[in-house]
Amino acid sequence: MSFVESLFDEKGIVGLVLQGSWITHVILIILLLMSSFSWAVIFLKWIQFRRVVGENEEFLQIFHKEPKLEHIYNLAHQFDHSPLARIFENNYQEVVDFREKIADRSVKYSSAKDMRDHLNQRLLRSANQCINQQYIILDHRLNPLASISSSSPFIGLFGTVLGIIDAFQGIGVSGVTSLAVVAPGISEALIATAAGLLAAIPALMAYNYYRSYTRREGNIMRNFSLELVNRMEWIIT
Repeated sequence: MSFVESLFDEKGIVGLVLQGSWITHVILIILLLMSSFSWAVIFLKWIQFRRVVGENEEFLQIFHKEPKLEHIYNLAHQFDHSPLARIFENNYQEVVDFREKIADRSVKYSSAKDMRDHLNQRLLRSANQCINQQYIILDHRLNPLASISSSSPFIGLFGTVLGIIDAFQGIGVSGVTSLAVVAPGISEALIATAAGLLAAIPALMAYNYYRSYTRREGNIMRNFSLELVNRMEWIIT
């Protein structure tokens, strides 16, 4: 008998599931839906982070090679998935607004140092606000992975407990205490626990990986914002 045939045998995993009670079927369907959702999130986040890394690297190359900020700003629109490009666009617009106020003489400063200090504070606030917005985008959909990884083992355990209770109730009704009679019911119940673990482990591993990746990208954005502010605060004077 091949491995596939053994799975669909009456004593195989699939056979036990098909012969199981409706409670086990409901639990397994719930776990299947949770697992499918977690894998969809894992795949979508992988695509998102891959784009983020690639576009961040391309944008940084332009930022370090191009001396004129206006040219960088014109190119930044091409990087739709780059948080660094969004931070640059946001801060560049702050500089443009600051220049307009100085040109209109709506804001006056006693010295160039006061002007740079005020611009520096505006750029830092703008960069921090944009970083928070980009961090929310990177963190999107990670909380469901955490919920699935923590709840699915308990859902599987709940199905196992109900299955074992049902098996022992069958023993009480039939009056037969042979292990051969109770073993299929217990095996069927334990499948729910295994299914819960199968749903939880990938979600937990993906959550930890993407969470650490999000924190790393957050550090990259903060370092870039400091470099950007240092470069921009001198262009007014």
